[in-house]
Amino acid sequence: MGVVDSPAQSIGVLGAYFVKTQLSEWVPVDISRQLASQHRHIWVRLSDTSRGDNWQATCRDCLCHCQVTVPGSESEYRCIDQDGHHFHGTFSPTPSNGSCTGSTHCCKCGLRVTGVLRVPVLQPELVRSLERARVSPHSHHPTQGMRDLFSTVSTLFKITKNACNGDIRPIKTDSEKPRMLLKFDVPCIRLLEEGLGFELRLGNEYHPPAGVNGRLERARDELGLIAARIQRKLPESERLPGFLLEYESERLGRWLGAHAYERRQQQMGLAILSGSGTAIDDVYRRLGVPEDASDAVVAWAYRRQVEEDPETVGPLAQRRYDCLSTIAAVRTSSGELIALVDSERDRGLVASAAVQAACAALFGDAHLDIGAVDSDMLREVFLARLGETHKTQAKMELAAHLAILACAKCDRRLEDYAAEVKLGIETQVVEKVNTWVQLPVGLTNIGNTCYLNCMLQCLFSLVPIREAVLRFGDGSTWNEGCELGRRDSGRMLAEEEVRRALKFVALLRALFESLVNRRAEAWSATLAKESGGYPLAMGSPMFPVVTPDRELADMLLTAPSDGQPTQARAGLQQQDVDECMAQCVSLLGHALPPSADNSSWIEQLLAGHLEIATTGGASQGEPPRRETFVNLSLNLPMDSQSADINECLDRFFEPTEIASDSRIRSSRVVDAPPVLCIQVQRVQFDMEKMMAFKINSHLRVRSQISLTRFTGSGTGDLGVEGLKRRLASVDRRLDTLALPSDGSDVLEALGRVQAFMEGVEKWAHLDAAHELLADLPGADVQGTAETVSTLVGSLASTLSDARGRWAQEREETVEEIDRVYDDVVVDSMAYTLHAVFIHSGMTPEFGHYWIYIRDYHREHGVRWLKFNDSNVTVVDRDEIFRVGPGGFANPYYLVYARTVDLDSTVGI
Repeated sequence: MGVVDSPAQSIGVLGAYFVKTQLSEWVPVDISRQLASQHRHIWVRLSDTSRGDNWQATCRDCLCHCQVTVPGSESEYRCIDQDGHHFHGTFSPTPSNGSCTGSTHCCKCGLRVTGVLRVPVLQPELVRSLERARVSPHSHHPTQGMRDLFSTVSTLFKITKNACNGDIRPIKTDSEKPRMLLKFDVPCIRLLEEGLGFELRLGNEYHPPAGVNGRLERARDELGLIAARIQRKLPESERLPGFLLEYESERLGRWLGAHAYERRQQQMGLAILSGSGTAIDDVYRRLGVPEDASDAVVAWAYRRQVEEDPETVGPLAQRRYDCLSTIAAVRTSSGELIALVDSERDRGLVASAAVQAACAALFGDAHLDIGAVDSDMLREVFLARLGETHKTQAKMELAAHLAILACAKCDRRLEDYAAEVKLGIETQVVEKVNTWVQLPVGLTNIGNTCYLNCMLQCLFSLVPIREAVLRFGDGSTWNEGCELGRRDSGRMLAEEEVRRALKFVALLRALFESLVNRRAEAWSATLAKESGGYPLAMGSPMFPVVTPDRELADMLLTAPSDGQPTQARAGLQQQDVDECMAQCVSLLGHALPPSADNSSWIEQLLAGHLEIATTGGASQGEPPRRETFVNLSLNLPMDSQSADINECLDRFFEPTEIASDSRIRSSRVVDAPPVLCIQVQRVQFDMEKMMAFKINSHLRVRSQISLTRFTGSGTGDLGVEGLKRRLASVDRRLDTLALPSDGSDVLEALGRVQAFMEGVEKWAHLDAAHELLADLPGADVQGTAETVSTLVGSLASTLSDARGRWAQEREETVEEIDRVYDDVVVDSMAYTLHAVFIHSGMTPEFGHYWIYIRDYHREHGVRWLKFNDSNVTVVDRDEIFRVGPGGFANPYYLVYARTVDLDSTVGI
């Protein structure tokens, strides 16, 4: 269990920490060895489970059952303190009679809470053994493995449920249906016998335990939870309503009044304390507060501990102050915490890790007893180190180290001197962020939201959207007054839709501001990355990260309303970025002020228009119709391992025949937007198997493309069609060299024949062959073999020369096509690649997403950045523009910016 400082939990913890951390880390020692390291419970229950007065839940992963009891009948137990309960108590991880017990009480209001944790009936090892047995045979198709696993577990659940209801009929192992569903392999039999207590009789019948017992009922509930957990990995259409999970941690928090604490707007990722190897998680653990607690709550928890132990010296006070100063260092924007750190420093407290870092920097000895060092000597060493460097960053670090040691020595004069030196150096520092050195900020994945993070990073890089969002509140850019009148597809927007859209823009502005501010803070921190008077979290300045607001994510994870109530998606499940982008654009458009023509700068930025013409049949004489597009959906060829983005564009705009009545449908570009989005249709549906599959063909993207040839003006003909016909002709000739029997190469076969005949010729020279051939008059084996070898060699030489010419012609043709595609005339239809969304995974249901974004600097040129959730790195351009197939990580959404508008349209 997450004990703060000792098994007796002498230091109190915030009620929210008790709910979020301590209960989630309360693991019985009997099963801890079967669980992953640092296992934390995720409390759930099935939707059809009845609710009682006590809070009860089961861990989704290890199946431990927890019950929390509070005396009385109040529906919510709030503390007299507005910040919540401050709990003290003990919770044992050692089970007695299969249960662990514990209790805690609030030192402010006296509320007493007791807890019971029961070990699972179905041991984790048994469950994992069954999972491996079902999933491993389908490594090429994980979804099918999950189907088999769900079939077995749901069948066991039904059998156990029937047994709990008094159905004592045995399961016959030789019956066709049970054998098909359960398979009766070793993992299933172990689960039946060891887990459920079924008994094998007569060699082929499994009988349920006699009489209804609590153990079997708990096993039934655990099987239901396992089935619910498994079906979350199945397609949504295959999920059964009887196996839906309810997540219970939040309800416990509300029940104990632990949900009311103030939270931070943004959270940091894990960091490491300088020289200690301690995760930032342990720092929050020692103060007994959740990591998302606001600065005010962290300060309150610290002050509560000081009230309980007012001593300013000793290891407990030092550790407490180290925790506070570390959190203040990680939260570089926290003025409140820094002020508290400064006030505690005035009481003589100095962060121990900062003192060690300062001693190492100035004296080369992290464990030096600074109290024994004379102040004048310290100043001389500092001046000597300062004279050894000419870099501003190094000077700032040395000045900060001097200030730390002066504080540790409680030498006021030395502190004043250090402050003067630091102020003088800071005046030389350029305040502007060096955007080439300090990379952009990453986004935390809050649960299957890697594609959402990609889209948010892309939106932030679009200058018109970013600047408009950051202007939210100016009273003119957006419809802050919630004035009605804007339309969507001819429908008047309701007030609720407008307010929801305004809320979205407000949340998006907060996120964009965090991305800007954290980048500036990280740049400032790199100038003194090991200074500042606090034990620094070394990962924080170098790898800054922002956590998207959950409400913002929820808004983008709901389907567009179209005037109807929005339909929330089940949990944070994976979604196509195209749907997410459409939802975002819709919300931004709804938040704009109404206008007479219902115009939208967002639509002007992202939307273009096509003219669709249909000729032949009954449509003869019909005028072309105009269609708006916010992205072009390009298909990949089903019969090829690789394709070019230009080939896909050509295929999109080529005339197509409507099979039903032989009409011809053609399209052309009327106008294209400044930002052109292209969706690569990798997900297709197999009508025979009735399931979706992903096309993992390689797509060659181009740094520049042009839509001029698709405007219908006749000015954009590239002459590529003739080159493609020549290439197809060459490929047909090269393909002809394959033998129809086994597909091997003709030249290879001729080589084998020639080698064989040369062997026959050598055989004919042998004495034994002479004796044999003497009995066969007229058998000129040597001459015949020599003749055949010569003829075959001549034929092979002719074909080889021809293949060489054809291969060279093919290479020259491909190079010529590349030159034509690369030679893009810069006009209003020329585009430069700005962003590439990547999906990595064999199937559309599973995988990971990241995005590459082009970054340009007038002095440094162009580079490509990879945004992979919280990690942002510089990558080689070949990683994006590789020519050959690249496995299962491939582009599925492209963003191009009009070349003539690059400076005003895109930028990081």
